[in-house]
Amino acid sequence: MENNNPIAVFDSGVGSFSIVRVLRKVLPSEHIIYLADRVSFPYGTKTNEELKDNIISRIKWLEKTYNPKIIVVASNTPSIQVLDKVIDFTKTKLFGVYPPIEKAVSLTKTNHIGILATKGAVESPEIDNFIKSKNIPEQIKIAKINASDLVALVEPGTFQTDKEKTSQVIKNVIDAALKIDSEIDVMTLSSTHLPFLKSYFEELYPEISFIDPADNIAKEVLVYLENEHLMSGCKGILSVITTVDEEKNLTADGLKDILMKIGLNTEIKPVLIN
Repeated sequence: MENNNPIAVFDSGVGSFSIVRVLRKVLPSEHIIYLADRVSFPYGTKTNEELKDNIISRIKWLEKTYNPKIIVVASNTPSIQVLDKVIDFTKTKLFGVYPPIEKAVSLTKTNHIGILATKGAVESPEIDNFIKSKNIPEQIKIAKINASDLVALVEPGTFQTDKEKTSQVIKNVIDAALKIDSEIDVMTLSSTHLPFLKSYFEELYPEISFIDPADNIAKEVLVYLENEHLMSGCKGILSVITTVDEEKNLTADGLKDILMKIGLNTEIKPVLIN
């Protein structure tokens, strides 16, 4: 593996960029391939088998096309549900994105935490196993909150174009969770789409801390590259590619418009992945 080979990052769409933008700050010398796999959106409604097949096909395509030194599966849903089943089918070091539960535990003053994630993630047995693996103190109460309606605000850019609708959908989801447990004072943003809504969360619920996992994954990648002596010596370049579906109005131009509004103005290459 060559040091100057790229880092590949992918998700079912816009969500990956919440990870990419932090990786670029922490690793400015790394070439990053950002695949927004929009035709696969949303991951949260797929069965485990569908999700596994989808993730394997995207990883194999990235390996064949770009030979990356690592691949970041920049989505909590497949990371939680199938990543351990995918590893045997790939040759590249994989990183997943997981709820930052330990950080939430360190921040909570009420001992009540919420995990905002997709329907598929919160209803999966794998998330329960993940929580158990963290040996959380018994006094900590964790609520799993279906945030699929919030994820759906991000992919089409609704959060940028309709503040009123975005605020109302967020209130519907968070208020329903707080009716069940009003003591929640920390929530993890456990879909990579959700950090794009953080300003809304903080404005609507200033008493709650919302945790973005991007810093954790960037530090993990940095440590790995340093330990494996795989740090690049070049000037980092970001290349953005996206799967497209004209019939569903999922185009490279549509993604470019959304990304421009969140600070990324770059050419986007459309690709087809079978």
